[in-house]
Amino acid sequence: MQLQKAMAFNPRADFLVEAVQMVSGLLLVLFLWVHMLFVASIWLGVGSFNTLAGFMDKWGLLPLTIVFLVIVFLSHIGAVMRRMPRQYAEQRVVWKHAKLIHHKDTWSWVFQSITGSAIIILAIVHIAIVSFAGINAHLSSLRVQTTGFLIFYVVLLLLSEYHASVGLYRIFVKWGFVNRHSMKRVLNVISLLMIVIGAGSLWILYTLGA
Repeated sequence: MQLQKAMAFNPRADFLVEAVQMVSGLLLVLFLWVHMLFVASIWLGVGSFNTLAGFMDKWGLLPLTIVFLVIVFLSHIGAVMRRMPRQYAEQRVVWKHAKLIHHKDTWSWVFQSITGSAIIILAIVHIAIVSFAGINAHLSSLRVQTTGFLIFYVVLLLLSEYHASVGLYRIFVKWGFVNRHSMKRVLNVISLLMIVIGAGSLWILYTLGA
């Protein structure tokens, strides 16, 4: 069974998988925050947003970014899937143990796995839209003004920030870099800040057509 394989002791393979998962996770979180700041340029006006978008288009940064995301995404998913139970019977065992233990960190891992699966689908849709439609304030505003897309981006924002926060928490605590409780408070503040920035950007884009 996959669960038995995941629990098998193989120091070299385990370290390699952990390293790939950690590095790819950190790169994805870094990209998420940079992306949030890029979108937040709309706070400074349409000109600022379009200037950044034009810079990316001029130097071909969008295709490079997509290639980077695909490589990092696949690396992260591959490392995570090696540890996750994929069969229904194994998932039931994990769920049963989580309910039995009643530990917050265990439940956060379960929900992180669920949100990660949802983010994969939502991120693919978002990347496909941006790749084919392009980036500028007008196009982004039109998408956000559509109810379905507005809900889509709000859900993606919340799930991404939750997943990133839990992921960073698990990395730092697992490797013993920081105090567990202090890190949780810091990450909660950062996640709230990013959600506020993202929500504000969505609101500005929504009101551009008003």
